[in-house]
Amino acid sequence: MRKVNVLIIALLTLAAGSALAACPDVLGIWSSNPETNPDYPLLNGRVSEGWCGGSAGAPGNTNNALSWNGAALGTEWHFWGMEINAGGPVLVFDGVSGGNGVRIYQIAYDGGEFWLSGDGAWTSDNTELYGTLADFLVVTTVTYSNGEIVAQVSNITFNGVFGDCPDQNNCVIEFAIANSALIWRSDWDGAMPANYPEFLCDATMGELHSTSDITLGINCAVATEAHSWSSVKDLYR
Repeated sequence: MRKVNVLIIALLTLAAGSALAACPDVLGIWSSNPETNPDYPLLNGRVSEGWCGGSAGAPGNTNNALSWNGAALGTEWHFWGMEINAGGPVLVFDGVSGGNGVRIYQIAYDGGEFWLSGDGAWTSDNTELYGTLADFLVVTTVTYSNGEIVAQVSNITFNGVFGDCPDQNNCVIEFAIANSALIWRSDWDGAMPANYPEFLCDATMGELHSTSDITLGINCAVATEAHSWSSVKDLYR
C-alpha cells in the first residue's frame, strides 16, 4: 500500500510540474518597435482575414496572424480564430463626401487562441505556451478615393489567458496593441501575394494585412520572476 501511495504522489508531482512548466516564467514587455525601449524584442507579423461571412467586414470573418522573420511565418507567435462578432463593424466617423475621404469603424471580435514559441524569452525551458484571447478590438480607418478603397490602417488591442497554466498563477497577456495595414483584397486587381497566412474556415476570398508596432505584456500573479506592470503604461503616457 505504501508503494502505491508513493507512486500516486510521484505521478501527481510530475503532473503538477508539467502544468507549471506551461506557464511563462519570464515576465515583462515585448515590442517590435525598438523606440519603445521594451524588455525584449518581438517580431512583426502578417495577417489574413478569411471572408467566412461572404464579404469584407461580415460577421464570422476570421483572422489568422503569424509572426514573420523576413523568410518564414510562425517561428515566434501565432494568433488565430478571432471572428467578427454578430454586431459587425460599427461606423464611428464618416468623413466621406463625393466618394473621397475616410471612414472609421470599430470592430469587435469573438474567440481566438494563441501560441508562443518555446524559443521565446518568455520561457526558460523551451516550453511552448498556449492560451485563449479576449477583448479583441479593432479600430479601422478606411480611405476612399472616387468611391474606391485605396488604404486601410487599423489599431488592434486584446488580452489573453495562458490556458495550460494553473489558475492560481493567473498568467495573462495583460495588454497587447498592434497596428496593421491592408496589403491586398480578393476584390482588388492583381495576384494574391505569397508568404501570408492561409484563410481559415475554408474561405476562398479574403484580405491580407501586415502588422507593425506590436507591444505585448505578460504578467502573472504568482511567478518565478517579479515585474512591475506600470512600465508598459509609461510607454503611452
